[in-house]
Amino acid sequence: MAIIHSISLDPPLSSVTCAKSRILEFSAYITTPVSSKLPSTFQLELWWSSNNVEWIASPFALDTRNVPLCASKQFDDETVHRFLVKFVPPLNADSIEFTARYRFDNPDWNWCGRFGNNGHVLLYTVPYRRDYPTFSSLFGDVSEELEDSELMSEVVDAKVYKVTGIAAPIRGKTTNVKLGKPSEMRQYLSLVRIQTSWMGPVHGRDIFSVDRPAFMVLFQRKDGYHICVLPLSNMKNLITIYMSSDNSGNLWLNVLNDASGHRTFSTFVGVSKDPQKAVQAALYSLRTVIQSFRGVLTRSLVPEDPAATDPDRVENVAVHPALSDGNAEPVLGTWYEQWLDLFGFCTWNSMGIEVSLDKVMKALQELHDRGVRVGIVILDDGWQVTNDKRQLMQFDANDRFPGGLKHTVSTIKSTFPYIKHVAVWHALLGYWNGIAPDGELGKKYNLTKCRVYNDDIYIVSENDVNRFYDDFYKFLYSSGITAVKADVQMHIYDLEGDGISGTFVRKEYQDALKLHSLRYFYRRVSYCMAMSSQYFYYSLLQTSSPKPTLRNSDDFFPNIPSSHHWHIYCNSMNTILTSLLHAIPDWDMFMTNIPPYSMQHAAARCFSGGPVYITDIAGFHDMDVLSQIQAQTIRGSSVALRPSRVATALDPYFGFNQKRLLFLTNFAGGTGGFSMLAAFNIHENENSTFCEPVRKSMLPGLVAGGDYILRSYITGYTAEFTIPDASSNEDDDEDILMLTKLGNSQWDVFTAAPLATVKTQFRTLKIGALGLLNNITGAVAVERQKVTVPGKGRAVLDVDMKVLGILGIYMSDLGSLSTSITKLLITIQGSVVPLSSVSSEDNILKIDLTKAWTELNLSSKWSNEVSLRLYIT
Repeated sequence: MAIIHSISLDPPLSSVTCAKSRILEFSAYITTPVSSKLPSTFQLELWWSSNNVEWIASPFALDTRNVPLCASKQFDDETVHRFLVKFVPPLNADSIEFTARYRFDNPDWNWCGRFGNNGHVLLYTVPYRRDYPTFSSLFGDVSEELEDSELMSEVVDAKVYKVTGIAAPIRGKTTNVKLGKPSEMRQYLSLVRIQTSWMGPVHGRDIFSVDRPAFMVLFQRKDGYHICVLPLSNMKNLITIYMSSDNSGNLWLNVLNDASGHRTFSTFVGVSKDPQKAVQAALYSLRTVIQSFRGVLTRSLVPEDPAATDPDRVENVAVHPALSDGNAEPVLGTWYEQWLDLFGFCTWNSMGIEVSLDKVMKALQELHDRGVRVGIVILDDGWQVTNDKRQLMQFDANDRFPGGLKHTVSTIKSTFPYIKHVAVWHALLGYWNGIAPDGELGKKYNLTKCRVYNDDIYIVSENDVNRFYDDFYKFLYSSGITAVKADVQMHIYDLEGDGISGTFVRKEYQDALKLHSLRYFYRRVSYCMAMSSQYFYYSLLQTSSPKPTLRNSDDFFPNIPSSHHWHIYCNSMNTILTSLLHAIPDWDMFMTNIPPYSMQHAAARCFSGGPVYITDIAGFHDMDVLSQIQAQTIRGSSVALRPSRVATALDPYFGFNQKRLLFLTNFAGGTGGFSMLAAFNIHENENSTFCEPVRKSMLPGLVAGGDYILRSYITGYTAEFTIPDASSNEDDDEDILMLTKLGNSQWDVFTAAPLATVKTQFRTLKIGALGLLNNITGAVAVERQKVTVPGKGRAVLDVDMKVLGILGIYMSDLGSLSTSITKLLITIQGSVVPLSSVSSEDNILKIDLTKAWTELNLSSKWSNEVSLRLYIT
């Protein structure tokens, strides 16, 4: 009997896909050892049913056409067999459910998947429905207390509705209003509260059900439309809204009114055939309402501002009226986020609350000795002076930092001059349990006694919060601190007591944090434990200031194996909402030496578009991981190569532990830039292996009519392709570029690089830069590229690079370098590149920029870029 390593279906099991026509085509990819052949008695059948009526067996047939290249070097000893089946479902069918089964000589069938793991195909496309569903058709049994109206959508190919109602002022209790049962729902994603401080995904099918307060609900109907429900928690209006479900699958709005009188509440409903556009339509309409409450003013900066010496300052900055003291004082900010490009080190998992200057210096020296030049250091929890009740005593550092915080920063930066930023951690209330009443700070600021989790704590009173934050951040700034991590932010929503005025005290703390992080640190601040609509829509939606970062999930837990795949999954789903906020999602620090999870964490951080920083114990590093997640600039610092956008899940309805690969998309550069796709196997079964196609349609931002080369980072395999014009009819098979097969905890990143066609005296070829071949997101290293044909039968490719490393350039007819070297001339900063720095593999020219830079003894001079020129004849 043949040995089967894996069977994967396309469309995959567990998925819900939309058919392009009434002729359905299914593929099955079966991998076997090279030495093992499938016998003639092998049978494979698609087992399907339309409208849950009758189950039908449709046999697969072996496809004799060439199987797409499988980008999995670890499976080079395998053969991939492709089987196909086509059929036309009944005319009255609006969907089908499917699985597969196979057998050899024995009469018993082996089933693919498991119970509840079947796939679904929606057949709404023919006849194609062009009209948007009305609001009344979206939900059944809507409460008469609600009114709906259609708004003008800010998103193309989307519609948005506004739903309003009235909430009574019931102190500490919610007004519950039924939005209704989602009509014709096929599957849903709900982003819900996990504990007080975090958000996470809940997925389901057919019947809406959540057991936690929900911030957002996105569901797909059987007609293919996606519906996003987004309630507005409006601190200005003193309204907080969550969503819940009942046993009948109804969606409820749970409204908390902190005002003294009745208040109007609003919920926004986006509708689109594209799930992300449905979310965008709802959020952008919500943002418009927020902006009407919170106008912005533009004021000029003045030199005497305490942070006016920052090199990244801008000439104008938007100031929110609530963040002004009424004297028209300017607030300084920057529209740039270069600090996030710096590769970072955080002390938390490596040192914990016993962090000290000695430990920090040892860790940084270890990294320095290994050639890693971090650009930002984060002193996490443990540096402050606190009492045994976890209350803050003073602003300056404890005695594990001799000479105080200013001396600490000076020591770090003088020893390692390439470190640009030193950041510190603090809790929103000062420390976990606020301020010590008998300490230096307790005697200086007005305090309010309150209770949290049955413990008495003291916090700075709302009328003194602004002064507290001004003094605190002024001290940090004067000590050399240039960024902060503001943690434990949702703690303030757990406060109880007579001196707590509900939303007002929360508003004062948010305003103070935003104002003074902008004034002193240009919003170089990380919002941590702040995953709630109260923060999203009050502090993280306005576009009138630089973007802070937002911790996008619960912590990285190195010693909990079950947490690693969940961490990647949770972040991937949360970005469906958080990617649209005015903040950069932060996927948290990680360690490079926890196999088999380190590389998957590293790839996820690099691909995320957020900051990349590690928390390794001194001396315990995996240099193979480190070499792939950061690169050296010509000025000697380490940077992370962050894509231009924020990564989001390709399928928002991907459920945790589905027997499929998780795909994320991202992009680097502007129009005509690099399209990026990441694949992760995060299934809990350590023996799981999945094989799925990589399609053109999965890659974002490709230009119609453009030529591209797709490259797998793990294998280096490439596939050249062209994006057809909108008028062409390309079948599904032409859409497939290659296959990716990943075992448990494995991953890959696929980058589509644009190609230019050039004609020289001797040949016509396609050419384009791939970026750094030895960095996970190496395409980001390409700042710009241009092909010119100056005449005389020559072509010139100019590539400007941000960092050093091994640059790959695709040349469609390169062949072997030995036959082409006479037709190539390569210069770097105007100097001819040594031949020892150049090599080739297949059609990829490899140029070791680091080696060339060193051998030519080049210096950065006024520019921080590497300019390379390739002459082709």
